[in-house]
This record gives sequence, structure tokens and C-alpha cells, in this order.
Amino acid sequence: MSAFRQALDLLPGVHPAPPEVPGYTDYERLLPALEAAMWAQPDAGRVAHYQAYSREMEAAVPPDIAARRHRIVVVVPVADRPRQLAVCIDSLAAWQAAYAYAGGISLLLVEDSLDPRNRAAHRDLLAGITGLDTHYLGVDEQHALLTSLEKDLPGRISPFVGDDWRREMGHKGASVTRNIAMLWLSAQAIERPLFHFIDSDQAFHVDVGAEHPRYMLNYYHYLDRLFRMHEISVLTGKVVGDPPVSPAVMAGTLLADVIRIAEEAAPRDAAACGFHGDAPPLEHGAYHDMASMFGLDNRADAWRYACPLEGPHTYADALDELGGRLLHFFDGEHPTRLTPFSYQPVEESLAPARTVYTGNYVMNSEGLRHAIPFAPMKLRMAGPTLGRLLQASLGERFVQAHLPLLHQRIESDSGRSEFRPGVSRQAGQVDLSGEYERQFLGDWVLFSVAELVAQGYPADVGAEGIARALERTEQCLLDGYAETRRRVMQRLERLRELLDSPAMPWQGGQAMRSAEAKLRAFLESVQRNFAAESPAVVRLSDTAFRGLWKQRLGTALLGFDAATREWERLLESRRDAAAWER
Repeated sequence: MSAFRQALDLLPGVHPAPPEVPGYTDYERLLPALEAAMWAQPDAGRVAHYQAYSREMEAAVPPDIAARRHRIVVVVPVADRPRQLAVCIDSLAAWQAAYAYAGGISLLLVEDSLDPRNRAAHRDLLAGITGLDTHYLGVDEQHALLTSLEKDLPGRISPFVGDDWRREMGHKGASVTRNIAMLWLSAQAIERPLFHFIDSDQAFHVDVGAEHPRYMLNYYHYLDRLFRMHEISVLTGKVVGDPPVSPAVMAGTLLADVIRIAEEAAPRDAAACGFHGDAPPLEHGAYHDMASMFGLDNRADAWRYACPLEGPHTYADALDELGGRLLHFFDGEHPTRLTPFSYQPVEESLAPARTVYTGNYVMNSEGLRHAIPFAPMKLRMAGPTLGRLLQASLGERFVQAHLPLLHQRIESDSGRSEFRPGVSRQAGQVDLSGEYERQFLGDWVLFSVAELVAQGYPADVGAEGIARALERTEQCLLDGYAETRRRVMQRLERLRELLDSPAMPWQGGQAMRSAEAKLRAFLESVQRNFAAESPAVVRLSDTAFRGLWKQRLGTALLGFDAATREWERLLESRRDAAAWER
């Protein structure tokens, strides 16, 4: 029996007059109801049926629609992450095997590694992949491209790719690497492309923590349809799993969670663990210490810890397990606030956007006009900053849809990210100072741009307006970061009191002794990175340091409009040259 006939049996009455030989529109008409039924009861049989139905639907695409479908180009910048990249590529191949998107999928790896061994490993991962066209944009090819452009069009590329590439082609930063990919893509002969930019630590499913993931989102059917049916230039998805923000702005929330867990678990150490059962869904941004600055809510009163242990175990076991994951926090995992997936029909989720998730966003050829701004500075918040600019320039053609990818900051074996800029480890200690600075400075750019856009930026705001916005944002952030650090230090003191309390059974069984040692190690690591004498706090408190950055940010913001026009002319010249060659 065909998957279509099975769907009719599963969904009686949904299709009032089913045809003998279903066409593509018949499949599309049934798809939302079938999808909702699968998510309501996601057992293996329904998932397999949904995938088979989707493959049948792809085989039924008529010629007139096939002629308008999009070629998907998955663009992955990667820096020294061969093991995490392998998981990402395997998930894309598994998704395509499950859904067989017939419009065609290409995979473009864009190299940003320093280690030649990792460069070779990344390139080798493309060998033997079936169902996908692949291309490796290596450092030599990138260098040749930039050298040629700089020779013919001096000065045009620097605002978006910087000058470090002249000395070293590795660790240029993800934003610069994406911009280089856009330059390369602008001259490629790809008909009706959609460029899907993702990160190398992501996967094409939403099964958080699953050993054997289910592929339950028909990503490219929906992306192709949304771009065909609506006037869209740029679409952003989101992520589930690990939060897409820096540990520099999550320590306070994590400490609050750890304290609540310890206060409940430690006095009941030998009792059966009670951190199970359904937990209320968290608001978007629940992991963020400064969520209110983004108009989000991270109140802890709606939160309850979900213990991942299975089988019989005690509160002490749960606390020890959590303690073992706490140092993963410095690589970007939030051990208590992973973001789960909540089903929402994709078509109904389409809405105006204001933030780009640079690890999961899609653009058409027109979207290549919008490079990552201020990329050479290597700051965080590049996506939200780009989003505010896209809001102003694209309006309704900049949208979001509920098509998240799974974000996995750390490797399952090591508990660490293979490579994470801004985080270093020496003599067993974690230094978060680079990440902390990148976050503060990125926030400075973001909130300054948000204020300036409301005033007509980039066209209608001059140097004085930019300077005023930078000054106001600087003071706001200094106050906000100081208040966040104050809460962090208060919570560290409370955690220390719990660990030092003779009323707590820390020296009871082995699990409690182990948990106590892990909690102390986490406490000391947070203390070193957030205390007043920590390197990042000292540097950001230095008016001379901030003054240099204020000047640099002001120059970049003032020159952005002209740089963007040069970028657009550069892309047009590359498209014209490519068309002439063809």
C-alpha cells in the first residue's frame, strides 16, 4: 500500500474526495495533518510513514513546479572541528536519505582551520558522500579569490573580510569566513539557489540528547515552498539544544539553578530522586542572565530541573551527575536549561524577524547583498546586529520560521568543543576572558545599532548621532554587566555556604563526596572568571581600553553605509563576469 493510502486510513475525512492516482497537490493537502498526527504520537512507525510519504510526494512533483524549485546549498564554515563536523555532515546525509528532496542539495565546506591536519580531515569527510554534491573551499582557494579581488578592487573587501587573511588564513572568524563564502557563491552558476548557512556543531534533527535521532522535520520541502510562495530574501530559523549564546552571559542563571537543585537534593541525599516528571516549557531566552535587555523572560519560578538519569537512583546520584556536566558550561552547554523542541506548523510559524541565527539562516541570491557586518572585529552578536539592519532594509522580506536545528556545543566523548574561540585552558584552569570581551563589545555594537536604526541608520545618521548612541549604550551595558556580576558573586557566596554547611551530608556516601568536589571546582572556575580582579573585568573597566574600542566602533558604524554600497557593486561585478564567462 502506498504511503498516501496509509495516510488516508490514518486521517479519515481529511481528504473528502481522494483521487485514485494522487497528484502533488493531494500530497501537500494531507501533509500538515499527517505531520501533526506524527508529532502527537511520534513512535517509530509514524515517523517512518511520514518520511515515506514525503519521499512519495517528492516523486510526484510536476514539471511546472520542478522548474521553479530551489537548489539548496548548505554552507558550513568550519575551524578545527573534524569530529563535530562529521556528526553534522552525517546528519545532513541521513536527512536527505529519509526525505529525498528532489530539488538538489549541495554542501559547501568553507575552511577556517589553523591545523593542517584538521584541514585535511575536513576535506576527507566529503569523500564517499551520496545524495549530495560537495565542494571544499580551502584556504588556498580563498586566498587566491581575495588576492584577485583586492588587486582589481582595492579597499572594497576590507570592511567585510579584514586584512588578517594576508598573513594567516586560519581562524579568520566565522563571520569573515561566511562573507568569503558569499563572495565565492556570487559568481557560481547555480539556478534558483537557496543558501543555507549553518554551524559545524549542529545537526538536522531536533532530538535533544537522543542516541538514535529521529528525523521529523521536512526542512527543505518547507524552505523551498516558503521561498516560492512568499516574497522572502532572508529567512532565519533557530536552534534547540544548547543555547546559542556565550557562557559569559549564562553564569548567573546556571548558578541560581545549581543552588536550587543543591538545596533540594543535598538534604535528601539517600532518597529516590524526585527531579522527574513533566517540566513546564521555558520561555525563549530562559538561559540568558540579561534576558530583559532583549525583551525576553528568564524568570526561574517557571523552571524545574529535569534529571537525565534513568533507572533507580538517588538525589545524591542526580547531584553528582549534574556536577560532572558543570564544567561543560565553559564550552557553551547550559547543563540545566537545554532548549527542547515544541512542535508548531511551519507555515503558521512564518513571521517577521529581527534576529539572524547565523548558525541556521537561509537566503536567496538577493540575500547575498547582506554580508555579516563588522565581521573583522570577531565580536559576538553578529547575527542579532545583522538582523536589526535587515529589519530596516528588507522589511517583510526578512522572516523567521519554526525550522530549528539541533545545537550541540560539545562532543559527547570529551565533554568539550573541539575548538571554541575566546575560551582557553591552561594548567587545568578555564579562562573565559576573550569570550567575555567579545560578548560585551558585541552587545555594544548590537544595542547601538538598534538605537541608530530607529533614527534612520545607516542613511540618515551622522558621526554625532553615532557617538551619542555609543556613549548611551556603553553606560547602559556597564551598569547591566555590573549588576549581573553582582548577582553572580552573591550566588557564588550562597553556593559556598551550602558546600561549607555542616548540616549538609557532603561527607556521606561516595556520590555526595564526588558531587561536592565537582561543585567546588565549578564554583572556583566561575569565581576566577567573574570576580572584580579577573582579566576581562579589569580590561572592560579600563576607560582607555573602552575609548579605543569606542573610536574603532564609531569609525566602522560611520563607514557602514558606504561599505555596503561597495559590497553590492562588488557582487554585481562578479555576477556580470561569471555570466560573461558562461
